[in-house]
Amino acid sequence: MPPEDKSPGEKNRSPFGMGFGRLPQSFDLALRWALTLAVSVLVGLFIGRWVDSKLGSSPLFLLIGVFWGLGGSFYSLFLQLKKIQEDEESESGSEKKENTL
Repeated sequence: MPPEDKSPGEKNRSPFGMGFGRLPQSFDLALRWALTLAVSVLVGLFIGRWVDSKLGSSPLFLLIGVFWGLGGSFYSLFLQLKKIQEDEESESGSEKKENTL
């Protein structure tokens, strides 16, 4: 006989302790940033290459586009990390208030 379910909430639990189909926050952040990095650099590369073909300037705008994409992706990562830090600080602040009351 199969073992009985202890509670209905634990039926679809993953080994990470998260709900079924959900990733831990660190994996989610890494995947989002990798996708942002790849898309930003590729968009900058293609736009720079297109501008270079129109103006006849060999790798100038291609390099500008790639570095623009890198800068944008790092800025996006900074904003995401800042938001996560603010969320954690607000959660820990509310827990401290509940413990003192």
